[in-house]
Amino acid sequence: MDFTKIMAELSEASLFELFRLKEAIKLQLDDPKRQQAVKRRLREGQEIQYFDQQYNGLITATVLEVRRTRVLVQNIGDGKRWTLPLYFLNLEGVDTHIENQRQKGVDRASLSVGDKVCFRDRSDQEHCGVVEKLNPKTAQIRVGREKWRCYYSTLTPVIEGELADAELLLEGEVISSSIS
Repeated sequence: MDFTKIMAELSEASLFELFRLKEAIKLQLDDPKRQQAVKRRLREGQEIQYFDQQYNGLITATVLEVRRTRVLVQNIGDGKRWTLPLYFLNLEGVDTHIENQRQKGVDRASLSVGDKVCFRDRSDQEHCGVVEKLNPKTAQIRVGREKWRCYYSTLTPVIEGELADAELLLEGEVISSSIS
């Protein structure tokens, strides 16, 4: 399933069409046959990946317990335990990345916590940093020891060729601010 293509289609849909689709998807998520199929594939101690909405990416975890409609997991990275709905699990190894379709800036769906981005402040100075948090309208970016809150339209992703220059900028220290 091409998520980028689906997002492009959804951007053309009316609010009512989106609502109708949301309700149809909810019925599919709650389908007992689909949930049983997922539960049959799970075992205690199994390493799995799940999609974290805050991080906007996949997290690796270990299954601790399989319940009726949820699963208790422990994150491998930080050791925290979470009880997740079965539909959070990415057992098929689906690519969850969504490409940015806009001309200017990025959108929330195409960023993940930990991504490196650049932006220009009100003085037109370029700053590069790491995404720390994704909010509905802005992203929190760490540049050195300071944190900036930036609209997605002001951000540009750092591509591999620019990575060395961005790494140097990331090490710099600047006074804390925010831009809009």
